[in-house]
Amino acid sequence: MSPAFTMDKAAYANMLAGLNSLHFTERKGNLTDFRLYYDDLWLSDTAVIENLHLYRGEWEVELIFAYTVNPLKFIKRRITSHSCPKRAAQQAYYMRRLAAKDQRGTLTVSADQLNTCLN
Repeated sequence: MSPAFTMDKAAYANMLAGLNSLHFTERKGNLTDFRLYYDDLWLSDTAVIENLHLYRGEWEVELIFAYTVNPLKFIKRRITSHSCPKRAAQQAYYMRRLAAKDQRGTLTVSADQLNTCLN
């Protein structure tokens, strides 16, 4: 059996002082922070990318909507999960085609568009 967690009085007082002063350090968001949700015109020119990954024993299907002009502007949504990887891949394929504005898949995002500098 592991011993109970203990904290000395000085560390506890320091933690409480930090929690009490949180309202001074944090601030509310502005409407410009939510412009991504209100200004959704960019979603009409997005490339839809399906993403499959194993999470807690099931294959989760996620769709990523990435703006073709600026790929760093994207939204990721979890769609469904399956226990069979083949069914998950099939579901991801059909959901991507259903959600895409361009069902043929000509809108793409490449790594060259990211403008990253690794120096």
